[in-house]
Amino acid sequence: MSEQRTKSNKKFMLLSAIGIFMVVDSHTFTALNFFGDIIPYNSFFMPMFVFISGYFNKVDSSTNLWAYFKKKVKTLLVPYVGISLAVFCLQQLINLYKLGSDMPAIPAGYLEFVLDRVVTEGAPFPLLTPMWFVITLFAALMVYAILKKFLGKFWNSIVMFVIFCGLNMLVVYLAKNIDPEALHPFLLPLKVLFFLPFLELGRIYKNHIEGKHEAIPGGAKIGLMFGMLVVNVIRTSYMTNAYDVASDSLDDLSRFISPYIVTPLISAFVGITFWLTFVDLIGKQVGESRFVNFMSCNTFWIMGFHILFFNILNCLLMTISLHIVELPYFDVESFKQTEWYFWEISSNIKVLYVLAGVLGPLAFKWIFEKISAPVKKLFSSLPEKSKRILSIVWYVIVGVLIVWLLVVLIKSKINTAEPETLDEYEYEIEDNDTQSVSEDGDQPIIDNRQDDKTDDTVLSDPSSIPAYALVDLIYEQNGEAQDYYTELEEVYCDGKYTVTIKRSDDRELPAVFDGLSYMAIKLLGQLGDDKTVMDISNTEIKDISVMCDGVTVTVVDNGTVSLNDTDRYIYFDCYATEDKTETFDFKNANEIVVSYTLYGIIG
Repeated sequence: MSEQRTKSNKKFMLLSAIGIFMVVDSHTFTALNFFGDIIPYNSFFMPMFVFISGYFNKVDSSTNLWAYFKKKVKTLLVPYVGISLAVFCLQQLINLYKLGSDMPAIPAGYLEFVLDRVVTEGAPFPLLTPMWFVITLFAALMVYAILKKFLGKFWNSIVMFVIFCGLNMLVVYLAKNIDPEALHPFLLPLKVLFFLPFLELGRIYKNHIEGKHEAIPGGAKIGLMFGMLVVNVIRTSYMTNAYDVASDSLDDLSRFISPYIVTPLISAFVGITFWLTFVDLIGKQVGESRFVNFMSCNTFWIMGFHILFFNILNCLLMTISLHIVELPYFDVESFKQTEWYFWEISSNIKVLYVLAGVLGPLAFKWIFEKISAPVKKLFSSLPEKSKRILSIVWYVIVGVLIVWLLVVLIKSKINTAEPETLDEYEYEIEDNDTQSVSEDGDQPIIDNRQDDKTDDTVLSDPSSIPAYALVDLIYEQNGEAQDYYTELEEVYCDGKYTVTIKRSDDRELPAVFDGLSYMAIKLLGQLGDDKTVMDISNTEIKDISVMCDGVTVTVVDNGTVSLNDTDRYIYFDCYATEDKTETFDFKNANEIVVSYTLYGIIG
């Protein structure tokens, strides 16, 4: 086994391997869920990775910050960029395979959008969602190094840990009480402040606690683990939902559902203590495992590629279902709509996705090493001057190829794609347009629309003005029925439309999801006092499908009806089973995807 695949600290080797396995399992919506019902993965595993980094961090007042910066760029940012580009290219191939001619265009301004995502949420596109952590870890390590460098002899670990804990709670408070859009530009520095206590905790553990922790007898360690389970059982009794101890969506600092700002700190301490004690118990028994070593040394690859391999597995299943034998309950159309689709033939089938998410990236890395080994061997035998020249040439070639590939992909798709959104039709609304809700809560209205469209005629030309569609989530709150409206979508013609509703996008959505009773789709031919009308009197809303976190929901609709002279409406119930005996529970949902087809738009 190469030096790269060997770690001497077997305890932390195993801890990082367990952590990355939990990441993959979490993204299958807990196929295995080891102790996850009491200590949810999302309550501690990202802080645990920062804790591990803190344990091995050696920066102090003598650290050369420039050398440290270059090292972290090489070990974190360069792999991040490489994996991002690889996943992007492979994602395009997957989309081309599963969507064919329906593959959506990459819009103009996509690169700017990606850069904004990288420096705020941390992940440029869906298949790379878990890699948000790399950008945050890099920034946190640099801030930590600068603080240690300049505070020097004044640094006191306990004092700094207390200060960092206070900053962590401040971040949680801000995330719970400030509009997410206002926080968006500051996400990266806020995430750095959120994670700083766990960096310092790693140093405190190494310098002051590890020896005492390891000296605890085995029986006492089991008792300590049991105590952590009891702590969380007690904590959840004071919260509305057991899952409130978790902190989902740390990438955008949303979904701190617990009413207590100290919850994320306590949850992280409980989870880290439990699993650190666990690996201390079994580390010697599994520490020499070649597979665990290899897995631990390649957490970066698993983090970056596991969702891609979920989709590769789905492509294989889709091929079998379409061309060999139809697989029961494998929904090809649902897979085409989301990167988070999972085959729902049984709950145990998700174990296949866990295996694909772990073994796929490891196999990919193994193949990569085998191919690159002869090149590395030849390169290492060259004189130093030749190495430097070849390195420069190599980076220039790779950079040129990357830029060329991105330009070709984006330009070709923009130029050849059929327009699918309002922007691509080049319809414009004045800058002073504002959206609100009518006093009776019945429908959103838009004021101050284009003044030249004031006649009373019913329009038969769909290019003149659109109808408007929205999804209405009807939920119970404080014993009363409430409505949650999604954003309006302009509708010009017959066709299929999809709306994605994410709990992380709106502070109101946790209550909406928790109390969701049924849903509806509204089709509006007129907005507010606007005199122009799109004739949708004969339009039917059909083929409704709902997915919740990749799970297909059984839908029963009640037929399209007219609300008034201009608007159409359909409401539908959602069931967990095909026989419609069990209502679907959206309480712990993260994402709901609603698709429907419109027929009969006048054109």
